[in-house]
Amino acid sequence: MHDKYHAMPAAQINEYVKALPNAQSAIDSWLKALDHMLEATSYGDARRSMNRNDATTYYTAKLADLHQLEYDFKIHKSYNISIQTHTTATGSYFEIVLTQDDSHHAPSPQQLDSIEQQIASFQGQTGQDGTYLQSGEQMLSIAGLHADYDFQSMGNYCPSAQADRYAFAAFCEGKADTIFVNTGHEAYPYVVRSTQYLDELRHEIAHYLVYSRCETSVPPLHVENEGMTNSYAVMYLGANRDTLNSTGASFPEYAMNAQTDQAAASAHAGTCVVD
Repeated sequence: MHDKYHAMPAAQINEYVKALPNAQSAIDSWLKALDHMLEATSYGDARRSMNRNDATTYYTAKLADLHQLEYDFKIHKSYNISIQTHTTATGSYFEIVLTQDDSHHAPSPQQLDSIEQQIASFQGQTGQDGTYLQSGEQMLSIAGLHADYDFQSMGNYCPSAQADRYAFAAFCEGKADTIFVNTGHEAYPYVVRSTQYLDELRHEIAHYLVYSRCETSVPPLHVENEGMTNSYAVMYLGANRDTLNSTGASFPEYAMNAQTDQAAASAHAGTCVVD
C-alpha cells in the first residue's frame, strides 16, 4: 500500500480529498503515516515466535488496521501520529499509534432513521412574529441540533471554513451540534417568512446526517457534494425538490440529478467511498 500511494498520480489521489480546504495537508499526513508504518513493520519488531498462528494473527490484524486507515483517509478522517515502544517476554517492538477526535458520538443507524422520519413528517407553522424561526428550531431539535445566528462565529470551530456571504446557512464538523444561520444574507428577511426556510435547514441537517453515517460530511462519492446533500434532504427529510433545485440555477454545485440521488442513497446506506 505504501508503494501504491507514493506512485499514485496526483490527480488520482486528489480525488479523495478535493472537497477539503486543506487537501494537500491531508495527503501529506496520509503518506507520512504510510512511511512510519513501513518503517515500524520493517525495523521495529524484535519479537520471536515459533508459532505460525501467532504471526498469521499478528499480520492479519495489521492488514485490517491498514485497510481501515485507508478507508478513513478516503472519508477525510485526520489522525495524530505517535510512536510507542513496547516490551514483552518475547521481545520489544515499536508501534505506530494513530489517535483521532472522537468528540462526535453519532446516533445509531436506527436512531438516524427515526430522526429522518420525524423530520420528513414535520409540519412547521409561522410564529407570532410571522416567521418560521421557532418551527426551524423545533425541527433542528429533533436531530439534537440547535441554531446559532452568529454566522461569523463558525470560524471559531472550523477555521478553514469560510463564512460565505452567499451561503444562507452552514454545517461545520468542528461544531457538529450546530447549524449556523446567516442573518446577514440578503434574502434572509424573506426566506424566514416562507417554508423555504425549513427546506434550507433540511439541507443543513442532511449534512449532519451524512456526517453521522459516514464520519464525514463530504464523502468521496464522485458527485458535487452540495447536490448530493440536496438529494439527501429531498429523499429522506421531506424537502421540496423544486425549492432546493432553484439554488442550482445560480450555483450549479447544488443542482440535483440521478447521480446525486444515487450518491445520497449510498451515503444513507453507509456506503461512503466509491473508488
